[in-house]
Amino acid sequence: MCLWVPERPHYLDELIRLEGCGRAHHACHACGDSDAPYRCEDCFLVNLFCSSCIITLHQNVLLHQVKRWQDGYFHSTTLKQLGLRIQLGDHTEQLCRNPKPARDNDYVIIDVHGIHEVALNFCDCANAPSHYRQLLRRRLFPATSTDPRTAATFAVLEHFHLLSFESKVSAYEFYHSLACRSDNTGIVPIKVSSLNQSVRLT
Repeated sequence: MCLWVPERPHYLDELIRLEGCGRAHHACHACGDSDAPYRCEDCFLVNLFCSSCIITLHQNVLLHQVKRWQDGYFHSTTLKQLGLRIQLGDHTEQLCRNPKPARDNDYVIIDVHGIHEVALNFCDCANAPSHYRQLLRRRLFPATSTDPRTAATFAVLEHFHLLSFESKVSAYEFYHSLACRSDNTGIVPIKVSSLNQSVRLT
């Protein structure tokens, strides 16, 4: 502690710097576009990106939390709001010819990073497997096998499994900690679907 106390102001400066733009200019780190207000809270880089570049960077990292610099601070936004869609089915680097959006274009995925509302397309081609099988093939465990609207990643299920053994955390406490990770203010209700009924937990 004696060694750290003289460095305390520097730690504070760096933490405050992370709350703002830091030394980043409002030019996209990838393409140089002058309008680049977006930053990912889960990526290692803290650079700013334009909307198209942040979507491109997250084509295979679909469940990260994104923030937009506006009015002097970062506001929460989602990759869904920026236009990112998740396409299921066996399409290796090819577009699905017959995508079918989730009902009401409304899908929720529970992950270690939090609870995410996403835009998700099922494959509705003639030889496509059932919706729940398409989810399982992407390591997503559906809440139900008939018309699923909520899924949990295999990673969050394994994380809960370990915590339940090691710290005796309940499913209720674990879920609400993820809800707080998504929005700790409690202003925006977290939406999940269980047994085909939309439920809002606050």
